[in-house]
Amino acid sequence: MADAAENSTGAKDVQPIRQSEIFNAADADVVIRSCDNVEFRLHKKNLEFLSGGFPPADTETNPNEIVRLSESGETLEVLFQFMYPQRFPSLDNMKIDPLIELAETAEKYEIFALIHICELHLRSFMRQHPREILRFAAKYDHRELVKELAPILVPYLPLSELADLLPAHLYKPWSLYRAHWMKEAILTIANSHPHNCYERTDKTIIGNL
Repeated sequence: MADAAENSTGAKDVQPIRQSEIFNAADADVVIRSCDNVEFRLHKKNLEFLSGGFPPADTETNPNEIVRLSESGETLEVLFQFMYPQRFPSLDNMKIDPLIELAETAEKYEIFALIHICELHLRSFMRQHPREILRFAAKYDHRELVKELAPILVPYLPLSELADLLPAHLYKPWSLYRAHWMKEAILTIANSHPHNCYERTDKTIIGNL
């Protein structure tokens, strides 16, 4: 039976169950259903050997049981392609929101090849979406991403916004880097405008603390 979701009017929107065109193996031994009712017929051995987040292949399951995951069918269809011996799909045209969702799902199920590829693709969005990437990088301890984001965000991101975002081992080096950046910025202003450096410093630098 298809699941139903309540819309803004209180009525039920029936979401039909759809079968993945890519993952519909006749000899599948596990069926996974996404949050938007896309079903994937898969092999437990692939889930075990190419991830760290799924149960071992010899785990006993009810053959009629459907495993429900909280991710969308679009995300899972890309995810599972990294768990079979085939050419990986391109992520070149993926936008930032689905890319971060995919990256978080890869972290959740410990699909390390996909984790690495998502990290590489996130770098192409650093200038356009630095805050979103920083939140992801801080949550999953991608230290290199945090390090590369610091020069982009330090000039206009106050430390108060980072207090609950960065863990201590990342917050301390970030704050030290920011202190160094502030010092260099003040020196640059002072050298450029020696007669009114204090006034300009107060307006352009200290006010950002």
